[in-house]
Amino acid sequence: MTTTTKTNTAIEITATDKMTTAANQVTLGAMISLSGLVGVWGVACMVSAIAQSGGIMEMARNYMGAIGM
Repeated sequence: MTTTTKTNTAIEITATDKMTTAANQVTLGAMISLSGLVGVWGVACMVSAIAQSGGIMEMARNYMGAIGM
């Protein structure tokens, strides 16, 4: 007959692990915030380009002319 022994083990979380986790969360939050800011800036630039060129069709026409089509 086979017997099974169950062992309970606990992982101790140290203060250093908590600090590392907090630093990682702050870094990830900063990266996400900056990528959102870059995205908003890109949309603002596109809206500005559309407004300055005279509309979407005119901007597309100017783009095609600029790349040689």
